[in-house]
Amino acid sequence: MTTPKLHSIWSNLRRHLSEAKIPHAMIGALALSQYGIVRYTADIDLLADFQDKHKIMQMMETLGFDCFQNTDMFAQFDAEHGILGKVDFLFVQTDEGREILDRAVVLTDGILGELSVVQPTGYAILKLMAIANNSERELQDIADLKALLKATAADEMDSVFDPLDLKAVRTFAIRFGVLEQFISLFPALDTGS
Repeated sequence: MTTPKLHSIWSNLRRHLSEAKIPHAMIGALALSQYGIVRYTADIDLLADFQDKHKIMQMMETLGFDCFQNTDMFAQFDAEHGILGKVDFLFVQTDEGREILDRAVVLTDGILGELSVVQPTGYAILKLMAIANNSERELQDIADLKALLKATAADEMDSVFDPLDLKAVRTFAIRFGVLEQFISLFPALDTGS
C-alpha cells in the first residue's frame, strides 16, 4: 500500500535515476506489493551498484535529501522534517549481487508507474542477508519471507517473475549463517543437501 507522497517521491526519483543511467531495482515492501503481497510502507528501498554510489549521493543531495546513515553497504536518506520521505539504497559489490540487480524485472504499476523489481529469489536472498546483519529486524524480515512463500505456494505471483529458487536461497542461508532461520521457514523443503 502506498501513499500519494510516496508516489510523488518515486516519480521524481525514477526520472533522475533514469536520466543518470543508474541501474536500480525495488526491494522491500514495494517489491512485495509487485509480488501481490500488500504491506504498508512509508519509504522506498532500492538496490543499486556500489560503483554508482557517488552519483547517487550527489543526486539525492540535489533532490533535497540528507543522508543520515552511510556505510559501504547502504545509505539512508530523508528530507528535512520528513517532507519528502525516506529513501534507502542497498549497494551490491559482488558479481552475485550484481546478478540480482541485472535480473530485475521492469513493470508498469497502475499507481507507481514504471519500476524495476528484483526477482523473488533475489528478494529472499537479500532478506536473509538482512537477518544476518540486523537481528533487530528479524521478525519483520521473517514475516516478509513467510508472505513471499505463501504467495509462491498459492501460485499468486505474476508470471513475469521467475519461480522462487529455494536451492539458491538455501545456499545463501548457509553462507550468511542463517540456515536455522531458513529451515524454520521452509522445514519441509530442507533436505540437508
